[in-house]
Amino acid sequence: MQHTYSQINSAKIVGTVTDSVGSPITYATIILKNSNKGTTTDSKGNYTVSNLPAGSFTVLISAVGYHTQSQVVELADKEIKELSVSLKMLPRLLNEVVVTSRRRDERKENLTSSISVVSPQTIQQLQTVSNNAADILAVAVPGLGVSSGTSSNWGQSLRGRQVLVLVDGVPQSTPLRNGSMDIRVIDPYAIERIEVIKGATSIYGNGAAGGIINYITKSNTGVKKFSSKTELATTGSIVHSEGSLGARAYQSFYGRAGKFDYTVSGSFEQTGQMKDAQGDIIGPIYSLSNNEIYNGFAKAGYNFSDKQRLQFSYNYFGSQEQGDLKEVLGSIREGRKTTSVPGYVTGSSPGTRWNHTGLLKYSHDNLFANHSLNVSAYLQDISTVFFYSNQFEGGGQSTIQSVKRGLRLDLSAPFALGNRISGNLAYGVDLLKDATSQPLLDGRTWVPEMNLGSTAPFLQVQSTLFNNLVYNGGVRFESMDIAVADYTTLKPYNAQTRTFGTSINVKGGNIGYNNLVFNSGLKYNRFNLFKPYVNFSQGFSVADLGLVLRAARVTDIANIQTEAVIVNNYEVGFASEHNIFRFEAAAYMSKSKLGSSFQEINGFYTTVRSPEKVHGFELAADAYATNNLTVGATYTYVEGKRDSNNNGKFEDAADTYLGGERISPPKYTAYVKYTPLQHLNFRLDYIGSGARDRFQKGENGLYKTYEGKVTPYSIINLASSYRMSPSTTIKVGIENLLNADYFPTRAQWLMFDQYYIKGKGTSFTLGLTVDI
Repeated sequence: MQHTYSQINSAKIVGTVTDSVGSPITYATIILKNSNKGTTTDSKGNYTVSNLPAGSFTVLISAVGYHTQSQVVELADKEIKELSVSLKMLPRLLNEVVVTSRRRDERKENLTSSISVVSPQTIQQLQTVSNNAADILAVAVPGLGVSSGTSSNWGQSLRGRQVLVLVDGVPQSTPLRNGSMDIRVIDPYAIERIEVIKGATSIYGNGAAGGIINYITKSNTGVKKFSSKTELATTGSIVHSEGSLGARAYQSFYGRAGKFDYTVSGSFEQTGQMKDAQGDIIGPIYSLSNNEIYNGFAKAGYNFSDKQRLQFSYNYFGSQEQGDLKEVLGSIREGRKTTSVPGYVTGSSPGTRWNHTGLLKYSHDNLFANHSLNVSAYLQDISTVFFYSNQFEGGGQSTIQSVKRGLRLDLSAPFALGNRISGNLAYGVDLLKDATSQPLLDGRTWVPEMNLGSTAPFLQVQSTLFNNLVYNGGVRFESMDIAVADYTTLKPYNAQTRTFGTSINVKGGNIGYNNLVFNSGLKYNRFNLFKPYVNFSQGFSVADLGLVLRAARVTDIANIQTEAVIVNNYEVGFASEHNIFRFEAAAYMSKSKLGSSFQEINGFYTTVRSPEKVHGFELAADAYATNNLTVGATYTYVEGKRDSNNNGKFEDAADTYLGGERISPPKYTAYVKYTPLQHLNFRLDYIGSGARDRFQKGENGLYKTYEGKVTPYSIINLASSYRMSPSTTIKVGIENLLNADYFPTRAQWLMFDQYYIKGKGTSFTLGLTVDI
């Protein structure tokens, strides 16, 4: 409906947006149709749309995971009209906007690939149980491996391949030397939602062979000049509480004044000792015991007009172990777990010393000829220290240092060809400088500094044909140069003989890449009961170049196999919706002519570049059973092999399965969300990991590294909250409710005694939230 109005802009629409049981919905969007007026709700669900003329307006109220409501409001001059609504929850996120696609206002139903969006409500519920982003994603995202419950996401692959982690589109991963510490790079308190694109993609460049995880930070949602949110929580072990108690605090301030809006937040967490189901302290490798975790976040924006906006954001994250727990080494052969006891630890505190992410973004919705413009300049500086290891001659600790500076220019414009074909064209260029290295803290070079310069123009098109058929396609040209100085390798460690080999003097040089990658897909949206899609996409990855360089056995970098990995991903899937029910299914196969995984050969760890094939499927179902009961379940299967004899086949006797660092066992999850009383909410999650047994034991009676047999396990988590008043909520979370006694998958397949560590036993979180 078009609105009619007088020329005096002095009326207002105010109200509150709640769910079906009366709880406030944050970040709900209020838009006045056919106007440039709109806003979002604050943490109490309140909103205000000001400076309105008298007249008739159609108000659209929507939120991620809820049905959209539309109401007509008649306003008189200077009138303040109240419009409060209750939104009904959807069984799954159906039509939310996805920004990771790099096109404005891209809706999930128009994308021709598998995408998961973790909503603000889901993040808040799962965070009540665990504040570890890796745990949250493992529960919420089909296709992603189970969490190890530690600070490292090594082995938590996405569809069996490397994932690229972003914060608001800024790369956090270090694909030149992947340390697998990139999922825990921001506190979940600073995250509004998480978008996960599954399967190889090149829309953000190097490193997304398995897909993308994009953390979207919290928006400036205040409708007042000043609002605040405070949360205090305590954590600990229920099995054996002594020494396990921890605490965290979060404080945010946000609001808007005229054309300016802001949000500022900070959090601090001090964890206690992590205990397993028997009450023993979990082993110290990548442990979250006795960690100090800091996060500071700020975002400020200025609207020059309803079409132009300038925004700056910054996030700091740091997480370090305190180094006061000594390892009690177990034995895989004897079935004895590795634990910790208080004591002195050699070396510096491991963890993320700092992670600075800054982003300056300018947008113009109508620059010229209906073109929208987005320009982003960013900086990311991260320093990660790993644990002390005797596998360096004389002992030592490595640190990954990475600094990225980038500029993105995105232009997009709508188009139409007659009455039956319409769409959007997006094009632009990405510029990136990336300096990454992995020295030891004592100054020795393990991985030399790699200086990358990249220029990547791209073109993407989306078109709707005959109302219901959606086409997505595009190309990206990667022009990349990596400079490496002369270096000397460290003496390699032989895991079988426990001796060191010889160092190699390697002549450096420049490595150039010029690759064209593309994607193309179709989706048919006519019938809600069956919305099928097919998709082909390519991903570009420099295959963890640092691993290749540090393992060099030749004297010239020109003789090292450094070719990029180009992944071809083929996918089919569909979504089915009917009233209260939704079902999604996706099946895929990804192939690459070159691999990039490690394999133990005669005691040494060698990068294997043989061709690879990974395949799998994912299922997800949700049902909104009643107004106060929602249930759902997922199933994930993935498997992969390498063509060891390079004959184009993957079923020969010589061909081998990919190890556990790449391929996770089947994962199955289920949840129940129940609201028995207004303001009282419960969420019960079941997380199961299946079996994987693809390898034979060696002559010593043990499996090789990465090839250990994985046996099944499962845990149940419980999250609950009660809103005592409009401003005060208490939360209680129980992790591993039934105190399952288990080894996580990584402890089983890795076959290192140091990592033979059990999962957490029953633990609790008790929190209080106050909104002002």
